[in-house]
Formats: sequence, structure tokens, C-alpha cells
Amino acid sequence: VNLNRMNPYQYKCSIKQLFSIDDDTIIGQLTQNNSFDTNRKTVESWLSEISTLRTALRDFSNEDGLVAFEYTIPRVDGRIDCVVGLRGLVFVLEFKTGSSQDDNVDKAQLEQYVTDLKNFHYESYDTPLVPMWVVPDAELSVPRVLKPSVKEKVFPLVTVSKETISETIKKVLKVDLGNLEAINTDNWLLSPYCPTSNIIEAARKLYAEHEVEDINISGAKGEDLLRTTDALMNLISKAREQKEKYLCLVTGVPGAGKTLIGLTVATRYKAEDRHDNRSVYLSGNRPLVMVLQEALTRDAVQRKKDKLESELASIIDKAERKAYKKVNKVTKAETESEIKQFIQLIPNWRSEYLKGICVSGQGENVSLIKDTSYRYKGTGDWYVPYDHVSIYDEAQRAWEAKENSKYVRQKESHLKNFPEWSEPRFLLSCMDRHDDWAVYICLIGNGQDINHGEAGTVEWMRSIKHFRNWKVYAPHDILNDANVAAEVGGVDVNYDDCLHLSTDLRSIRADNLAKFVDCLLNIETEEARNILTQLDKYPIRLTRDLQQAKNWIKSNARSTERFGALASSKGQRLKPDALVLLPTNADKKTVVHWFLGDRKLVTSSYYMEDVATEFQVQGLEIDWALVAWDADMRYNNGCWSQHRFNGGKWQNINKEDIRRYQVNAYRVILTRARRGMVIYVPTGSDEDHTRNRKFYDGTYAYLKSLGIKEL
Repeated sequence: VNLNRMNPYQYKCSIKQLFSIDDDTIIGQLTQNNSFDTNRKTVESWLSEISTLRTALRDFSNEDGLVAFEYTIPRVDGRIDCVVGLRGLVFVLEFKTGSSQDDNVDKAQLEQYVTDLKNFHYESYDTPLVPMWVVPDAELSVPRVLKPSVKEKVFPLVTVSKETISETIKKVLKVDLGNLEAINTDNWLLSPYCPTSNIIEAARKLYAEHEVEDINISGAKGEDLLRTTDALMNLISKAREQKEKYLCLVTGVPGAGKTLIGLTVATRYKAEDRHDNRSVYLSGNRPLVMVLQEALTRDAVQRKKDKLESELASIIDKAERKAYKKVNKVTKAETESEIKQFIQLIPNWRSEYLKGICVSGQGENVSLIKDTSYRYKGTGDWYVPYDHVSIYDEAQRAWEAKENSKYVRQKESHLKNFPEWSEPRFLLSCMDRHDDWAVYICLIGNGQDINHGEAGTVEWMRSIKHFRNWKVYAPHDILNDANVAAEVGGVDVNYDDCLHLSTDLRSIRADNLAKFVDCLLNIETEEARNILTQLDKYPIRLTRDLQQAKNWIKSNARSTERFGALASSKGQRLKPDALVLLPTNADKKTVVHWFLGDRKLVTSSYYMEDVATEFQVQGLEIDWALVAWDADMRYNNGCWSQHRFNGGKWQNINKEDIRRYQVNAYRVILTRARRGMVIYVPTGSDEDHTRNRKFYDGTYAYLKSLGIKEL
């Protein structure tokens, strides 16, 4: 089987082929198409899965059916170990081949996969799904198989071994589900993303029904926030009514509420009776998306449970109450699936619409067009984005042309000739596929590009010039960026200052915190001193004693307030202080524990041992912050000396863009706290050449000179 990167699976074959193709061929294809490192343990797991499947399907070896390994659900970012399509049913298999997994966590993940298939996978809407938790070497009896509800067609999860899986499959196939249509293998595997209508309704109402304390940006609805939200709602209504396409740029200082606006627009959209009311909140910030999804899910689950308990209390008959509870069972998987409909990662969205396209023309006339030979032949719409409104948070971080085209050419083998297009240009081209109307909303953080390859605001202005049928709405604030100001010629920009958020709502005691941080980083000493005197309700402290810093944070924070330690990702010599930076690509469990874990959890922010960097906290916030300032950025003789730690020593950073990213990293971590912060500058040690005292003394003296009080 020849596989290219655009496929959502790493290997697929018919059931019949599974018994005729040797292990080496299958493993070779899986290894070739694996986007992660393939080690011996991975290969052993695959071999075990192949062997178990042959045992499970031995009595069906002459049937066509479907077998697919490592299947990724469209736009949802879940990868299933194995999928088997047989006689109109789809078996969703997760294997436990090691001893390190948590059974409950892994089973919950399997149930989440099945829920997401049912909710987002067009070809699975009416297809019975059977989740199977496979422990090949376990001693198990054949499980009881319960008939699924007519509405959902999802079987309860069953746990099987290599010895019981065959009999279990036979029992499932005996369940009377009426007439089932044979599964079209290619259509199922290439199914487009398309949420079911009930999920759309849930997504519309979910956020409107409650506040989410864990991620609430302000708790106060400032006029600034409401004005911008109303302006966007009006533009969306206008675009829909007049069949037009708009690019809307929303700018704002750190903490002004851009993320909250994005979520509000995505979930409180007006005209709920309209079928074309489809919107999605997108971000390339993986930690932000993970925390938002988890926080909203927890909150929604609790509210649903409270509502269910209230309803159960009114039912007197015990049997009736039990039956009602069973039918209306609240599950985290179903709720999280609802959340995922309107909060998604931009890489998943982007990958979905790289499918089924080809390059036409060249040079200035190059375009991306629908590939009419694309193998998916079902009735789902895979080419036109499901969403009419896309909201891109931190849009300044979208990739520049070189970075984006390089990525696409490497990952998508059918697009080796992908043009030198930036991510903004490609994303706009996707939304331009709509025949009627579309709105692309870019939420832009000023001075918050923090990584290589980020295009900045100017690239959206360059890209829109390729779509003459689009109108641009933006605040005058975008002209403060010299690159944007130089690029607006030839673009019909409708200026509306309602699209700029000037008030910092995150720092509820400090309207001028963002300005103070800007002056601090720009070494505008006198202005910084003046602004600091106005921050009387927002305490900022300075110390060289880490324990003293932690004690100050704990003494100030109320029981309901979150606090934690932050540092620049280049602050690599904080380890001697037992401050360990979270990895740049920290997994969901790590990030969720840090932001949402309680005070008893040692991996939560409260312990101030695991340190979040700009990559985890951009777009999020805590109440109190301990900001650790390492030797990566040092104040010397009136300017910043910038460094990266490499090969056991500090090296100068000379490239201008990398220097800017580092300054912006400090801008991010210095503006995360809502109520106050303490800046900790290590003393260092002359006995350690990587932590020499002179690396830190200048920085401490500079911060002190601004008037920041010492502990």
C-alpha cells in the first residue's frame, strides 16, 4: 500500500489482505509513515496488534472489510491504534501492550475517540461503533455485549484479550441493529470533518450559559470588551446578509480580553435559527487550547451533573429515577467533544483543508484548486471549510511563507510543489472557497511574536491583496507597526477603532501594567518610574531570596487564587534553585496539571517548582506570579545583553529576530499575573562559570533603580 502524508492513517488493507501480507511489509509501511520516532517498543506493539487482529478475524479471513492502523480523527487530534470495519460496523480498538499505562485514563481516551467519531466524523454518524479495550495477554472471559441505544449506535466499551476477542466480535455481530449498510472503506477513511447538528446547538449555547472561573479573563465586562464584541457580531451579520467576505483584525494590549472575545464570538453567535451559523475558535497555542478545553469541559460537566441531580430529585419512583439517570448519563467524553467543536488547534484545521487540493499554474498565477480525482467519493463536503467564521487567536504567530511552504512540502507528499505561500494566505484561500460569505477574525497581540518563523501582522495585510473580493476591517492601531503601515497601500481598509482593546483586564488592579512592562523592556527609565508610582494597587516586589519570594506570594494569595513560577524558555540555569522549566512542547497532562491542578498536586503551579515559560502561558494568566529572571537577558551599561545557553556555556544572540522573540518572551511572563508579582533575580556564584554574579547584578540594580520595592 503506497501511503502519503495526506492520509489520516499510517497503514490500511482489507481483512483478506491482512492474512496474505507478511509482517515485515506492514511494519515497513507503518515505520515509513510514522511521524514520530519508531523504536523497538513501538515495533513490538505493532507486531502484537497484527497478531491479535489475525486471531480476532480468522473466521472472516475471506471478507473484504477494513483494517487501518494509527487512524487520526479529522481536526480533533486523536489517533486510534486500530480500526476494523466489518459487516456495517466499525470496531475501534485500543491496545494495552505495556505496563506503564493507567487503565482508567486509557479507557477514557478510547471512549473519547468513539465520541469524537460519532460527533465529528461525517461517515460515522449512522454507523454502529464498538469500542474494544484490548489486553492481549490478559486472562479474561468473553464479556457481556449490551445493545446500544438506537439513537447513538455506540456499544458500551468491552475489554478483551487475544483469546476472547474473536468470540466477542461474533457476539457483537449477532446483535440485531436492523439493516446495516456496508462500509465504503475509502469514504470512511477519508471522511470530512462535520459536527452533528446537536453538537452545533450545544456549542452555541454552552458558553452563553455560564462563566468559567478557571479561565475567566476579567470577571468584569468592560465597555471596551463589549464594544469590540458587538462590532464583530455586527460585521458577521452584515457579511452573511450581504454575501460578502471580511478579514477583521482585532488588536489589543496583553490581558485585554482577546481570547475571551474569540470564545464569545464562537459560542454566542446570534441568529441561532440559521443553519449556516458555524464558527470555530482556532489557536496555534497548544497549551492554551488544552487548558481551555479542559477548563470548559470540567465546568460544563459539573453543571450538567447539578442539573441532572435537580431533575432526579423530582422523580419519586426509584425505578423511574434509575432509568432516567441511565438515559441522561453525563459523561466527560461527550462534553469534551462538544467543547472541541468550537475550540481547536490551527494545525489540525489547516491539515484538514490541505487534503484533496492540487497546485494550478505557476509564478504570480499560481493557485490551489480542488482535486477532482481525490479518492473520497461520499456526499460529505470535504473541500469547503465547515465553518463560515474562523477566529484565529494570536494570529501574529502564523507562519511566514518560507516556514509554511517548507512544512507543507515535507508533510504532504501530494503537495511537493506547494507555492511559496504564507500560512495567512493559505488560510484565507481556504475560507475563500465558500461561495457565499465568510469572516476571518484575527486576534493580534502587540509585541507577542515569540518564535522563529512567525510572520507577524504584516503578513495578513500582504496576503489579503491576493483576494480582491474581500474587505478589511481594522483599527488605526495596526499602523503603529511600521511594516504594516508600509504595506497598507493598495488595500481598502475600513478603519474602526472599536476593534482595538486598550484596557488591560487581566491585571484588574493595574490599568498601566502593560505600559510599565514596555518601558522596562525598552529601557525608558524615567517613564517606567512614573508609571510604577501609579501601580499602587498592583504590588510588584524584587528579591534575590527565592524562599522569601515564595513566602510573599503565598501570604498574598487568597485560598481561591492561583499562583506559580514563570521564566523565559531560555532561562536554562535556574536548575540550581530547583526551578525546572516545563518543556516547550509539554503534553496535555503536564499543562493541565500546572494550570488546573489543586494545591495538593505537586505538579500544579502552586508548588512553584515546575516553571511555566512563555510557550505555556501566552494567552493565559494566573493571579500571582513569581517571575524568575535568569542570565539569558542581562542589563549592562544601559542596554540588554542577550544570550542562549548552549554546550555548557552562554552564547551571544546576535540575530535581530531572535533578540526580539526573547524580549517578547519577557513581555509575556511579566504580564501574566492579575493581582501582583515578585521578580526573583538569582545571586549567582563566582564558582559556577554559568552563573557568575556579574550576570545577574546589573539586572537587579536596573530593576531596583526603577523603584521596584525590595522584599
